[in-house]
Parts: sequence; C-alpha cells; structure tokens
Amino acid sequence: MKKLSGTYDIREVTDSVLTLVKKMTLKEKIYQTIIVHADEKFYSEDKEFLKNYAAEYPYGGVFVGEEIIGGTTAKGDTIIQAIKNYNENAVLPPIICADTESGCGYMFPDGRYSAFPRQMALGAANDKSLAYDYGKFTALAAKEIGVNLSLAPVADINMCFHNSIVNTRAISDNPALVADMVTEIVKGMQDYGLGATAKHFPGDGTDYRDQHFVLSNNVLSFDEWKKSFGMVYKKLIDEGVMCIMAGHIALPSYQKERLDEFALPATLSSELIIDLLKNEMGYDGVVMSDALIMNGFRTTYSDQLRSELECFKCGIDMMLWPTEEFAPALEKAILSGEIPQSRLDDAVERILAMKEKLGLIGGSKKFKEAPIEEINELNTRISQSAVTLVRDRKKILPQKDIKRVAIIAITKFKDEVDSLKCMASEFEKCGTKVFLYENMVPDDNWEENLDFIIYVTFCKDHKPIGSFLLSPPWQSVTHQREKVIVVALGSPYTINMNFPTVNMAIAAYSDTVGCQKAVVEAIFGEIPFNGKLPVELPSIG
Repeated sequence: MKKLSGTYDIREVTDSVLTLVKKMTLKEKIYQTIIVHADEKFYSEDKEFLKNYAAEYPYGGVFVGEEIIGGTTAKGDTIIQAIKNYNENAVLPPIICADTESGCGYMFPDGRYSAFPRQMALGAANDKSLAYDYGKFTALAAKEIGVNLSLAPVADINMCFHNSIVNTRAISDNPALVADMVTEIVKGMQDYGLGATAKHFPGDGTDYRDQHFVLSNNVLSFDEWKKSFGMVYKKLIDEGVMCIMAGHIALPSYQKERLDEFALPATLSSELIIDLLKNEMGYDGVVMSDALIMNGFRTTYSDQLRSELECFKCGIDMMLWPTEEFAPALEKAILSGEIPQSRLDDAVERILAMKEKLGLIGGSKKFKEAPIEEINELNTRISQSAVTLVRDRKKILPQKDIKRVAIIAITKFKDEVDSLKCMASEFEKCGTKVFLYENMVPDDNWEENLDFIIYVTFCKDHKPIGSFLLSPPWQSVTHQREKVIVVALGSPYTINMNFPTVNMAIAAYSDTVGCQKAVVEAIFGEIPFNGKLPVELPSIG
C-alpha cells in the first residue's frame, strides 16, 4: 500500500492498482474515465465485431437499462447476454451501471423484478431495516443482470415543495432521517456486491428548478449546508460509499469563483469537487458527473467539448455520456499540458480502486448472499409500512362495508390512468362496485349512493404537473364533499396545495402495485395506517 500526494490530500492506493495503472497506455487511461450509453454496438451478437469494438473503445463504464430520456429497445435476457458477451471481450472489465433508484424493476420493467416504492416511502416508514433491505434486494437483482454499480441512492433533501425533480425521490426534508436511511441503503447495496452512487452533490431540493433544463442552486448558507447536506455526505463518506455523483448544481455560499456573475455547477467547479469534496471532506472514492447531455451542464459554456474538458479538469473522475470527441480532445489536452497527467492518473486510480473493491480486478471478492425470492415480500413490507393517513377530520376511516366507489385519476398520462386498474381490482376483490374515471368532474347526475369518491394524484419527478389546470381539484369540494378521499400516489404536497379543505387524505408516495394495494387495505382496516409524513406539507391556514 503506497501513499500518494499531489493536487489532493494524501490517500492510499493498493500496489496492485498502481502496478496496473503503470502498465496502461494513455488511451486506456482516458477511456476508463468514460461511461458510455449502451447502444447497438454494445448489443451486437457478432463476436468478432464485439472483440474489436471492446479493444478499440476500452470504456471504463457502460450504462444499461431504461431511463427518462428515451429508454432502450433492449430488454431482459438481451441485456443480460450482452453484458456477458462484452465482459468476455473487454481487456479490463467495465463498470456496468444502471439507474436503480427504485430497485431494478424501475430500470428493467420487463416483469422480471417489481419496482420498489420511491425513496420517500422509506422516510414515511422510518425503518432502517427496510432501507437496508431496499439496498440489499436491489443488489441481488442487479447481480443477476450483471450490473455492478447503481446510480443511487438519492441523497437529496426535500426542502422546497415546488421542486419538481426531487419530489418523492428524496426520503424526507429532515436531514437526520435522510442520512440514516441513505446510509442503510448504501450498506445494503455494497454488502451484497453492488457499488452505490450517492447523488446529487452538493445537494438538490432547496430551489424549484430542474437541473435537466437549467442550472440550479443549493441556496443554503454554508453553515446551513454543513448541518444538512454536508452532514449527509460526510456520513456516507465515513461509511465508505464507493461513488458520489456531482449534480449540475451550484453552492454559491461556498464558491468564490464566478462566471458572468453566477456560480458554476459542481460538474464544472474545482472549488466544490477538489477543494470541498475531495480535500475538506476527505472523499477518496470516485466522483461521477451527472449526465452531460443535461441543460444544467450544457448552458454554462457555449461549447460542449470545452465544458466536458473543464468538467474533467475540475475533479470529475467518470464522465456520464460525454460526446465522442471527448476522448481525443482529452488526449490532446494532456499531451499539451493543458490538463496535467496527475489529474488523469488520480481519476484512473480511483476508478480502478472501485473496480478492485467490486471484485472486477485483482481476483473475485466474496459478498453476502441471500435468496432473491423475498423481493416481492419486501415490496409489500415497504408499501404497508409507508401508507399514511394525512388527515381524517371526521374520523370516518377505516370502513369495512364499502359497496360503491368512484375513482378519478387526475393526470394527463395514459399509463397512470391505466395503473389504477390495480386499485379498482383490489376494491372489487372486497365486493365493491367501482366506477373509474379520468379527469371527470362530478355533477348532479352522479349516483348519490356512492360510499366514497376517490381523487388520485400522481405528481412525481419528470411528471410533476398532472392536470391540475383542469377542474377536478376544486370541484372535489363541492360535490358530495363528505365522501371525498384524496389519495396521493406521488408527491404528498399535492394534498395541501390542491385539496386543502378535503377532509380525508392518504399518502402512498408511489403508484406501484404494492402501494395501491396498501391504500385499499388501509381504507378497509385490514392494515393500519403505519406511515408518518416524512415532509412538512405547505400550510393551508
């Protein structure tokens, strides 16, 4: 074990990693810093082509599975086989990563694994064992697929209820609860062989903007930041989180440097990545960028390639989806001395050290094992532990005898409307007649003998608005008001924002099958409302 020093504080790297780095060519080192999006080349079944492709482009990481910007046509066994084929041909095994925020069922929706409820459900359940198992069973499923690095958990804090992207991805607005739960998720993942990536440093959730579209800020004073986001990340660092994702988010209270009067995002700020994260906080793991196609990154400099070089230069070790021009441009910048060789070597040492911890180099590594069949049981446990009775002013719930209900989906997304067939089915199993509507406004022609009228909201990350410009929310307080229940299968903030005078409200945090079942079970009194709101709702008074 040799101690190195240079631009960064002294840290330790194993002799095996140092030996490997010394043997690598400049090109091999550069490609280790790149995470490419799996495409038709990666999924090729031509073994000779794949061998040449892996040799010509020795990427450090490959991203697989679906994601919000467009998904992939590859599913299930195709992905599993492609990973095996690529690994057989790669000179140095790549990190295979996926965005498994809600378990592998979220990124691989082919029915192989069920998606877990969003992380806010863990905050409502407030059970560390559930958080640990959340990480554990994500890891077990990832292992079956061939994924060895999760781009999760979300370590953000939901301090601004207008923030559309953090939403139910964040555990809570309570920093201590966030720290406890994300640490357990990381432990569960890494104990079972899946590297964890905490995101989005220096922390999202304090302003209303979405870094997918615009540069956003963490608006806290630095003292406030240290007590909240800083505390969360320091705990994760102390627990050995393998990777931290830098967001396209600035922390103006810490940064002195300005570009055209605004602070740079973490993905372009050496102050945040080198000075704060690596030096002051002592982080010696891998720092990954968030996706470099996002506008929060692209709008800082007018030239994308320059932005990517500045990103690497500022201390980012792995680049998520850079342009094809990045590798040759980085080689040119290093050979010219514009970017020091020490910056590249530091990044590669960190990346290879993570691969060593995951058993990808230096021999296989023993991790904990467990039967993956319990994954559906965990889904039920989380859903039932999280379902929350936000209010019941007239003390009406639960009810055992429910003969007729109307369920109204308030959304403009067809998949969300279709998902309510699950809730309808659960009511029908209990002998209840169900009328399912989409953005319907009750009127005097409606059946007067309905037991309940249930308005369901879905507001969540990337689909934050729904159809709240339509009339169901305000109409809900004028028609058979005493029978109205609001159920939030997404952000619980919608309850007070859009239905302040409705007397009965339930938060379930996700529209998964398990969460919908838990709502119906709790309404009938088959299970108690176990959850507690992990965030403070906006005042209605």
